[in-house]
Amino acid sequence: MKFNKEDKVILIIILLVSIISIVFTLFNENFYKKDIMKINSIEIKDSEISTNPYNFKEKYTKKIIKGTIINNKNKGLKKEITYEESYSSIVTEKYKVGDKVFVSNDDIDGLKRDTYIVSIICLFILLMYLLGKIRGLITVLTVSINSIIFYLLLELYFKGMNLLLLCLIESIIFTIVSLLISSGKNRKTMSAIISTIVSTIILLFMNFIIIKITDYKGTNFNELSFLTVPFEDVFLCSIMMGGLGAIMDVAISISSSLAELIEKDKNISNKSLIKSGKAIGKDILGTMMNVLFFTYLCSGLPIFVLALRNGFSISNYINNNFNLEITRFLTGSIGIVMTIPISIFISIKLLKKEAK
Repeated sequence: MKFNKEDKVILIIILLVSIISIVFTLFNENFYKKDIMKINSIEIKDSEISTNPYNFKEKYTKKIIKGTIINNKNKGLKKEITYEESYSSIVTEKYKVGDKVFVSNDDIDGLKRDTYIVSIICLFILLMYLLGKIRGLITVLTVSINSIIFYLLLELYFKGMNLLLLCLIESIIFTIVSLLISSGKNRKTMSAIISTIVSTIILLFMNFIIIKITDYKGTNFNELSFLTVPFEDVFLCSIMMGGLGAIMDVAISISSSLAELIEKDKNISNKSLIKSGKAIGKDILGTMMNVLFFTYLCSGLPIFVLALRNGFSISNYINNNFNLEITRFLTGSIGIVMTIPISIFISIKLLKKEAK
């Protein structure tokens, strides 16, 4: 990959900012209000193995963790904490000598992770630039803006706004921001934006109607039973937000392809464009569905392992837990399928009009 002078300057800036950021997190203890202890030694006091009724074993180890407070008014204070660590780390974490941990009284509140998080972010940005140059940085910017928007609208939810309405607004904003930044302001982008918004709204209302007709009998919502808000809104929001990226991808792919065909032949017939749009849709349909499938499969994997460890059968797990992930996958896939004809229709209307 070739880099011109401007590319090299940007690369050097990214590297310098990354190094400064990582070094800062290594020595920023005084910016935290909580006491931070650096672990000097770990001694094993005793251990025991617990066996559940299904013969799965869990090892518990009691350790003596010794360290020194490195910030605030207690800086330099030696501390000794008795800590019980489990093999699975379901309720505890594993620590090693040299780790920095948050402490309160005689308990460990967790690992100081900012150095690791910043390092991964810096590596991500560096790789995005090396592979995509400015386009890669634009992608990072888009994700950052969408994250801020998501946080701000989430704050509005905690102030009393309707969750479903907020998620719909978020989906529209995400679509506009993502596609405008990545593809620029043009009819191709506008076509993709309109196609995504229309497809998302149709998918939302279709699921709402189906759920009302079936009275929620087609899906087991046990996984959402711990929520203190109506699970119906959360479920519809998860469908809408979960499939948004795939729907956007389908919409911009079809819009861009048809725009290129029209640019090459301004007199191309609508019939030819529809045929080409369908062919493009078929090519990306399977890939996008697999993206959704593996995304929802991975989200349910931890609970799946936990269920099997506690004696649940696979059929029982699918019926009570993974049933929800399957429903999300199927409804998201329906949204992808609907996006193809919607994108073809809207793209032809907008792009052919521009070509005249």
